[in-house]
Amino acid sequence: MKKIASILVFVFFTITSSAQSLIPMKYGIKVGTNISNIISTSNEGVKNIETSSQIGIAGGFYMEIALNDKWYINPELIYTQKGASFDYNFTHDYEINHRDEHNTTNELKLAYVELNPTISYKTAYKIALNFGPSVSYLIQSDYIPNEKHNSEIVGHELLEESIYTEESLDVGVNLGISYYLSEYFLIDGKVNTGFMKIGEVSQVTYKGSAANEDRSNVFELKNINIVFSIAYLF
Repeated sequence: MKKIASILVFVFFTITSSAQSLIPMKYGIKVGTNISNIISTSNEGVKNIETSSQIGIAGGFYMEIALNDKWYINPELIYTQKGASFDYNFTHDYEINHRDEHNTTNELKLAYVELNPTISYKTAYKIALNFGPSVSYLIQSDYIPNEKHNSEIVGHELLEESIYTEESLDVGVNLGISYYLSEYFLIDGKVNTGFMKIGEVSQVTYKGSAANEDRSNVFELKNINIVFSIAYLF
């Protein structure tokens, strides 16, 4: 997958270099708000997590490269905050005939550097329709688990906290729309959907010893985001 990302970046810079030799480019900055969430897939027989969105910031550099009077390439290099809050429940069975019900609340905070080589089609009504791939590289992650249990046993067995295993690369697609308030000032909104697994949350329990490790709650996560931005071109 890293090879695919490298090819996308190479093709992107090849296209922009060719376009630059024919038509002048506009440069700009872009800032906005990212409403992020995650899509989860659980292992068989396990109830999936319940998620709630997080709000982060997104901003960086923006270019507008005209191919003709309708079609443009609008590459972005953006810092963006993603993640979500989520809950899931699990049970822990003891060797003696007893079971505990555990409730967890979790917060996942992620930060990426994201390259979006967006293709835009401008209509006659100051509106542009945008689509294109997205390549994101993880630069920071913070996973905060919080577990509660209901137990009748005074000497309750201590369990391991859930574990988040991260992936550094995410590849997805952007679909959106822009409105030009003027030649140099625009607002836009887009939906970003990730195709790759960004990480995995698992609950580790030990049945008797560490050699008998059991990961009965495994959730594979993917990114999904809605971004609202403003951009100014020079």
